[in-house]
Amino acid sequence: MLKKLFGGFGGSKFLKRMNPLMELYAHSRNSEKTYQELLALEPLIRTKGERAMFNLNRAGILYDMYRYREAADIMREIPALNPEFDAQCAEMKTKIMAAMTRGEHR
Repeated sequence: MLKKLFGGFGGSKFLKRMNPLMELYAHSRNSEKTYQELLALEPLIRTKGERAMFNLNRAGILYDMYRYREAADIMREIPALNPEFDAQCAEMKTKIMAAMTRGEHR
């Protein structure tokens, strides 16, 4: 099932570039630069699963940049794919909503 969603594990140019980018972001925490680099990968997206991963990572970076409304809008666009991915999405939605209800949105 995952192979169908992400176009095979060995051939996705998008995933081969996105995964190292997100690993670097985990260490650098340079939100602005990482967000720009992630947006540059959008033309490489070929499948529904890749689009969903792109949007989840995009929302996560926007959350880190305190841009909660934009992150919430992106999260609404992500379709349900599988239970594990849906759980990751639900966790991000919860974080965004908690931040917005605390009045942290800008």
